[in-house]
Amino acid sequence: MTTTAPNFSCTHIVEADVTAAAIWALYADVTSWPEWDAQAELVTRDAPFAAGSTGSMKFAGQEPLSYRLTRVDPLREFVDETPVGDLTVRVSHLLEPLADGQLRITYSAQIDGPPQQAREAGPMITADFPATMGALIALARKRSG
Repeated sequence: MTTTAPNFSCTHIVEADVTAAAIWALYADVTSWPEWDAQAELVTRDAPFAAGSTGSMKFAGQEPLSYRLTRVDPLREFVDETPVGDLTVRVSHLLEPLADGQLRITYSAQIDGPPQQAREAGPMITADFPATMGALIALARKRSG
C-alpha cells in the first residue's frame, strides 16, 4: 500500500495539570466548542460522539462546514475530517496522561488537496491552535474544579 504525505501538516503540543476526562467532556459536548474555540460560532453533531458521526461547524465570517468523525477512542483521541472546497482538513486531538500527573494534549492537522491551496490555507487554519488549546484547558479546569 502506498501512502502520500499531506500537502500541509502542523502539530501543536501542550502539557497541563488537567485530566483527560475533563478535556474529553468538552470534546464530546459540541455545544461547548464555541466557549473554548474563539472562531467557532455553532457546532452540531447528528449522532453520538463516535466514529462515523457527522455534524456542522460554523466559524466566524464563514458558511457552515460539514464534518465527520473518522476516529473516536474515548479519553484518548478523536479525529475530525472537514472538506473545505478542494481541500480535506483532518485534525487529530490526542490526550496522553503523563507519569507526573500532567496531560499532554496534541493537535495535529493534515490538509490534503491542491498543494498550493493547502500550503496557503494551512497556516490560517492552524494559527489559533495555541489559543484554542489554552482556552480548552482553562474551561476544563473551571468545570472540574
